[in-house]
Amino acid sequence: MTLFQPDYNIYFDSSDLTSASNCLSKYGYCVIKSVMPLTWVEELKLEIDEVIDPSGNLPNASNRYHMMFAEESRVLWRLMDHSPYLNFLKMIHGNDSICLHRSAAILRSSGEGMGNWHKDHRGHITYPKTANDILNRLSIPSGCWFYLNGSHPDRSGIAVIEKSHFEDWKGPEGYQLTAEGSSFRPIDATDDSACNWMDVPGCIAICSEPGDIICFASRTFHANMATNERRYSCGFGFRSKKDRIKAPWSLPLTSKALTARLDFKYQTYLDGYTGFDGSWTSVTN
Repeated sequence: MTLFQPDYNIYFDSSDLTSASNCLSKYGYCVIKSVMPLTWVEELKLEIDEVIDPSGNLPNASNRYHMMFAEESRVLWRLMDHSPYLNFLKMIHGNDSICLHRSAAILRSSGEGMGNWHKDHRGHITYPKTANDILNRLSIPSGCWFYLNGSHPDRSGIAVIEKSHFEDWKGPEGYQLTAEGSSFRPIDATDDSACNWMDVPGCIAICSEPGDIICFASRTFHANMATNERRYSCGFGFRSKKDRIKAPWSLPLTSKALTARLDFKYQTYLDGYTGFDGSWTSVTN
């Protein structure tokens, strides 16, 4: 019996996005089945290897990230001609006038432990200091992820805290938010270190298949589960063009290169794209 499972349905076909949206609103997450063809899943794994681990030397119990994966991937852009994914984006944003917001790929190796519980939303940060603080201020789902191996607590994947996406959520029973507000710790803890174990009230270990998309709200607390295989995942996130972001960094060269190589029919999705500069930090406050 798989532990940490919900007693309600979280799985929806791409033809039933209204129910998926209702689940996302009520519980803070949902899984939409078979959004991506399995042949693309395998191609994406190869792309992630080429981009993140071209020499095949990722150590055991470790990870590597690429924070602008859509600038390197060709497979991801096929989704913009794929009606199950386009319908999903329309469900999220309510319109077709969208631009690329963020993308990433993560490669984890067997033996890596569970990550800290956290939320991605940074709207509570008064003085943004990093690129994440700038980009993660909107109330749009931060979880639009393909777990290319699927997700299962026996192997690897993601866990979420149900109903943690409401603005007035104070932490699971017996826990409180850390001082910074992006994680939580036991009430009786002697320090402010973030919690990184599964046995927390409201924990849901998401089970999904390759090709499914796991969607969670901007404030939903989540964590990567312990990894027992070479695990591939990638995210491809958009925002409404009316949500303009004045990035305090120059458009990276890699972002300009994407504009140069991307097919004309996709250029509209770059109108408003800021790229990502992980080296940027605020020089004030």
